[in-house]
Amino acid sequence: MNYELLGKNIRKQRKEKQYTLEQLAEKLDVSTTFVGQIERAKGVPSLETLVKIANVLEVSTDSLLFGDLNSKSGHSHFVKKVEELTEDFSPKEKELLLKTIETISQFRK
Repeated sequence: MNYELLGKNIRKQRKEKQYTLEQLAEKLDVSTTFVGQIERAKGVPSLETLVKIANVLEVSTDSLLFGDLNSKSGHSHFVKKVEELTEDFSPKEKELLLKTIETISQFRK
């Protein structure tokens, strides 16, 4: 999991809602310090806390974890994840994956 991206997305959503760290922490029933640590990737929220954050900010957990895949940071995360998942693939397996993606893309048009 990319905790830096998670923290960045939480901070972005918090600011869009115009919540201070203190306000978000109060709504989550956690310390301001902990929210700050999460946003700086120095603290890791539990699954329960992550869901609470998403609910308070009125966004999906996916958007907090991965961001907008159409944005530069979301795209970078997507590419990095694909690279991680396919690093042990043979050239033949990579070619098969590429052809599968191309086929899906054709059917979406």
